[in-house]
Amino acid sequence: MISAVILEDELIASNRLSRMVKELDPDIHIIHVFESISDTVKYYSSLHEHPDILFLDIHVADGNSFELFNLITINSKVIFTTAYDEYAIKALRKDAQDYLLKPIKSEELSDALEKATRHIQRGSETSSESKERFLFRFGAKLNSIKISDLKYIYSKNKISYFVTKGGQKIPSDYKLQELESQLDSNLFFRANRQYIVHINSINTIKTHTASRLKLTLTLPFEGHLIISTEKTRDFKKWIDR
Repeated sequence: MISAVILEDELIASNRLSRMVKELDPDIHIIHVFESISDTVKYYSSLHEHPDILFLDIHVADGNSFELFNLITINSKVIFTTAYDEYAIKALRKDAQDYLLKPIKSEELSDALEKATRHIQRGSETSSESKERFLFRFGAKLNSIKISDLKYIYSKNKISYFVTKGGQKIPSDYKLQELESQLDSNLFFRANRQYIVHINSINTIKTHTASRLKLTLTLPFEGHLIISTEKTRDFKKWIDR
């Protein structure tokens, strides 16, 4: 049995969420529903072992639920449930399992529960190695990109573009260095200052000047992708695994 706690100060919303969780996954047991940050802190502070899942509304009666992360250590898988989309990036940086907008859709909640239970059953921590998607805002648009859909990422004019299997280019404010640390190093390689490539996106590898390598990818891309001299040795080891 998987245990779960809800922080939600609206009775109708908490009842609806509890009912949906029970219908979607009877193995998840809602053990407590709290209306305030203070009560949630008291509960967590008294435990030796935390619940498996914590559902967090963001705006509750006594403040913003992000305050919890400053008051206690949370080992539960966190799923945010809120009417506000502007906190999605902040939630992602707290290693949130998912970020669901109200009114919560059954399909989206089902996906979130499936992902959370999979991680719980594996006994793994949510980390860069188990990261499954990037959720971020660029301009007025909120983007969600599955890592399994990525072919490569490139930087141009201080903007990083995610390029998907379908050839879609999605701009972001991420820096490549930040993205590199969050991607599986078995699948992605930082080719140079401008590109991070997925191993399955590489079509051909040719020798280039000054002991460098030249790649062509399975999708069209602007210019040439050159492996820098200092990265060539590491690239050969990576591609030959």
